[in-house]
Amino acid sequence: MWTNRKFIHYFLGVIILSFFFASCKQTEKIAAPKRIKRYSVGRVIKMVNDNSLKYQTLSVKKAVMSYSSEGKSLSIRGSYKISRDSIIQIYAQKLAIPVGKMEVNTDSFKLVNFLDQELLVGKNNYLSKLLGIDLDFGMLQALLSNKLFSLRQDSKDKDFKEFVCQIEDDMYKISSIRDRKFKKLNKNEEKLERYRNHLDEGHLIKQDIYIDPDSFVVRRMVLNDLDSKMGVKLEFSNFEKIMNQWFPGVINIQVTGEKKMELSIELSKVSLNDEKNFGFSFSPKYKKKLLE
Repeated sequence: MWTNRKFIHYFLGVIILSFFFASCKQTEKIAAPKRIKRYSVGRVIKMVNDNSLKYQTLSVKKAVMSYSSEGKSLSIRGSYKISRDSIIQIYAQKLAIPVGKMEVNTDSFKLVNFLDQELLVGKNNYLSKLLGIDLDFGMLQALLSNKLFSLRQDSKDKDFKEFVCQIEDDMYKISSIRDRKFKKLNKNEEKLERYRNHLDEGHLIKQDIYIDPDSFVVRRMVLNDLDSKMGVKLEFSNFEKIMNQWFPGVINIQVTGEKKMELSIELSKVSLNDEKNFGFSFSPKYKKKLLE
């Protein structure tokens, strides 16, 4: 029997993390340039946003994920679709058995647990508390549609204000904390606490985003939690084109720390602006539970 918390962790941790980006038809071939022109953080962000996905609806009909952790492995399939700025729907199954489906709107969510025949409903801040990050609708939509985002979520719309830019591994690297400062904070609890108070944040995560200098797509993202010492590394490869815009066809994710985990994800059958059905039905016999 699944507990509500265990099922939500399973569904969010495996499915939402699995569906970061989309892909379709032409294979990309990008050669790293020998010389990279230096740009400010603002210029790099603008060029990434200019090259990001433009859509009203996005549909990814096939996602295949291989997962391994502590000697255990599983394979899972799923799909998702988005109506921009209003609805996100995610579906998952293991083998031919439906696991669950989820609908998220701008302030709340519904999660159907097929395994225990339950309907779980709650506000989006419940998911934030569960995952330990401020996961709002805008961030989730950005993850699923290959848009740049900052974990800071500044209330004055200055999410990248503290970010710095440098060139590393033949890519632009924009970071929420300078590498040198990060090392000092990691070694000194007093400095870490002062920095936390300066940013008015309770949970500090260093975010590094690596941008391709030719296509201005995200090639790599690295998250390091200063408190839990957990790290997440995402690598995006096999870039392909959908409506003349680049997206990765393969995503590799590594989680390090107390618990180690690896994910390999392949996405296909992507379409834009043709999805019309955003109905979300479930059996009236399912038991409804409010999550607070």
